[in-house]
Amino acid sequence: MSYLVTGGTGFIGAYTIRDLLRKGAKVISFDSSPELSIMSDALTEAEIEKTIRVLGDIGDLPLLLNTIKEHGVERIVHLASLQIPASDANPHLAVKINCEGTANMLEACRIADIKKLVWASSIAVFGPPEIYGNKPVPNDARHYPVSVYGACKSLNEYLANHYSEKHGIDSVGFRFTAVYGVGRVRGKSSFTTKMIEMAAKGEPYTVPFTDDLVDWQYVEDTSSLITHTLNLPNKTRTRVFNTQGDVRPVTDGVNYLRNLTKQARFELEGGRFGIPWRFETTRLKEEIGFEPRYSMEKGIERTYQVFLKHMN
Repeated sequence: MSYLVTGGTGFIGAYTIRDLLRKGAKVISFDSSPELSIMSDALTEAEIEKTIRVLGDIGDLPLLLNTIKEHGVERIVHLASLQIPASDANPHLAVKINCEGTANMLEACRIADIKKLVWASSIAVFGPPEIYGNKPVPNDARHYPVSVYGACKSLNEYLANHYSEKHGIDSVGFRFTAVYGVGRVRGKSSFTTKMIEMAAKGEPYTVPFTDDLVDWQYVEDTSSLITHTLNLPNKTRTRVFNTQGDVRPVTDGVNYLRNLTKQARFELEGGRFGIPWRFETTRLKEEIGFEPRYSMEKGIERTYQVFLKHMN
């Protein structure tokens, strides 16, 4: 079976491609960046060579359609996106990439009769935790985005539902949280990966948001969820799902790393991230049938060991 992954040279995209290749799939990476450093963190050289790479813009619908036709694509993973800081700094570009790009993917699915589309929404569609009574946020809770990125993802959720109702497109969106692991280099929540990297290097690091919780959502759980969903035989009732990893205080990660290595040199900055970290995931469990495998400790240690290996 042939799969197209947009944002394939990015963080989650690289791990998703790796998982698909190891299942024997034909994979096409569609990305505007030729940079392969993140892919090199997740894939072997042989796996990178096996990946069919198409350099292109998701705003180019004709190129998307030609790529789908040329390679016989049956299922798509859409991960290409401009992250929070860059989106807030350039709203026009954010709308072009995040909103128009997703609309193009949905339109491509309609025209090419794609069997399933799995795409990345975000918990950034939700507002501050106090809006939800500081309780786990329900899957169908109202959106109150506080960033351009979150507003774009909220519109994308509406578009996915529209294409499902009007055209029968089988799409599944996931509201990912603070996904971490080797290769995570962008986005506001990338600090969890950075603190692990700096501990491995023995370099000082000021850890932000240490008065808050964070969802330690390890990337291999994220890629497993995506690849599992791609091959579900039936259309889910729900179009977009909350996700959840291991919700723990930021200081739990700090203390675990301090116990893991004497090289950890942290200063704690304090402060809060400003969004909820606890989410209701009953629908995810019932309709997708997925449970994360990585605790905070297991994910941090795996990431730490990979950083050490890359340093040698």
